[in-house]
Amino acid sequence: MAEPYLPNKQNWPVYDLSPSTKGIIASVDSGGTPSTRNKDYWEGDIPWLTPKELSDNAQLYVSTTERKISELGLSKSAAKLMPAGSVLLTKRAPVGLVAVNTTPMATNQGFLNFQVNSKIRPLYLAYWLKANTKYLHAIANGSTYDELYKGDLFEFQVAVPSLSTQDHIINILKALQFQVKLAVPLEMFHSSPEELNELRDQNRKLEQLLDKITLLLLSGAINVNQPIEPLKV
Repeated sequence: MAEPYLPNKQNWPVYDLSPSTKGIIASVDSGGTPSTRNKDYWEGDIPWLTPKELSDNAQLYVSTTERKISELGLSKSAAKLMPAGSVLLTKRAPVGLVAVNTTPMATNQGFLNFQVNSKIRPLYLAYWLKANTKYLHAIANGSTYDELYKGDLFEFQVAVPSLSTQDHIINILKALQFQVKLAVPLEMFHSSPEELNELRDQNRKLEQLLDKITLLLLSGAINVNQPIEPLKV
């Protein structure tokens, strides 16, 4: 049984990623690419996602795609329409990018697409997979290029707190991500090289801090349900 490197400090219930009515995953599907030789398969209304479009997706949400396919292209290929709120994980080229779609969309074959059960929030699973990127790379294998396979992922152990705790963790991480994202445009207001380098260094430290806090939250090392005592003056 595979064990991710994240500990489980709060002894939360643990589930694997195999589809099960008693687990956290309802289904796992891959994607497909309609034939580019048939123009009727393309330029439709269905968003169609590729892994390269997630490279700068720091917010973990995806709502638009570079290309769209038609209903005919969907029906004549291995592509499947994933409902909004699916967790889209790249399985190759590159491995381990993750996003949650805010609108129904299809993907190419470079994805494993999860629909979750009611025990887990899609965004929580996305954060958890992103935090385990190193582990995803470690279990990826292939003769030509690294690839994640369902069989390996189905043994992946996920510690899952209550929905209210998940919501607390998600809200904290979203707030921290907003701070990181807000810092980037501020670079244009610094004219001197010294100020710009200092700001970029601060941004890197902020991103590193976000990564550390993410691991602490998802492992239960920080108890978000513990009341904070007011400061005594």
